Amino acid sequence: MFYLSFLLFSHVSLSNEKKEYSQVKIEGVSTIVVESESYRENKTSYCRERSDPSDVIWEEDFNSTILDKETWKYDVSNGFYDKGKFVYGWGNSELQYYRGAKTEEHTNENLFIEDGLLKIQPIHHRRAFQKEFDYTSARIKTRDLKQFTYPSKITFCFKVPTGIGAWPAFWLMPNEDIAWPQGGEIDIMEAKGRLTNIAGSALHFGEGSHNKDEIVQNVVIPPSVRFQDKFHSITMEWREGSIKMFLDSETEPYLTVQDNDMAFGEFSYPFDRDYYLIINVAVGGKYDDHKIDRTAFCLNSECSNKDNPDDHRFLIDWIEYARLEP
Repeated sequence: MFYLSFLLFSHVSLSNEKKEYSQVKIEGVSTIVVESESYRENKTSYCRERSDPSDVIWEEDFNSTILDKETWKYDVSNGFYDKGKFVYGWGNSELQYYRGAKTEEHTNENLFIEDGLLKIQPIHHRRAFQKEFDYTSARIKTRDLKQFTYPSKITFCFKVPTGIGAWPAFWLMPNEDIAWPQGGEIDIMEAKGRLTNIAGSALHFGEGSHNKDEIVQNVVIPPSVRFQDKFHSITMEWREGSIKMFLDSETEPYLTVQDNDMAFGEFSYPFDRDYYLIINVAVGGKYDDHKIDRTAFCLNSECSNKDNPDDHRFLIDWIEYARLEP
């Protein structure tokens, strides 16, 4: 979930009788506008139907209040070491400190399971955490525990938080120990808490932090079913030399990337490998130009300062990893 400044776009969906896709630019980013008949019905969830159980390799429904230690581990810090030097803010000037598990349920006040949902809530602390950080949050990953590869279909059913400065995401990083972004990074979904009905996907690749490229595509839906109000799904169809992203039950991808695209003329296509999964909510940083509203965040574990606490939490209903024909 690194921020890069140069944007390259690769795909525009076409319209047909049942759906209408159009492309616009919002804040300089290419955005597919989806206006399908399916959004005319008011529902709590627009997530696509689950796959045939015989095709499912692994799924996470969060039906227990215990976060599975055999699948998930925590990142604990405000950054990482690169060649012996600590990089604060995870390379993006992020403000949060990620906390580790604090309970027997393998959860903490920033991440817990409730009502069959994984909930991640950033907290704004009136007294700085560890005398340094005003915000805490959570970031979990499957590294060394569970890996993902092609051909497959990965789907998340989720609801994003509101609030300027909130940065929810689920994304993939390579299992092997390889310098970023040589192994590629796949951001299946990331969103800005400031924008009510826009989410995006991105792929990062290149030779190094100063010699790189990316493909980014946002998707926007009608305000009546915006991401911050409803549950939606994003599905990544992943084949050798090809990645496609689908919104909800749409049959046309809003993003298509192939290894023979012009984008890979300078840098090789790195996405045919094994990856691990990361889910997190960052606070502030470069992704939304350092914009932040402190009053938008929970002040404690109960989020007692908000009338509807779940509006300020990243909610994950289910995750599915299924077989896909090559």
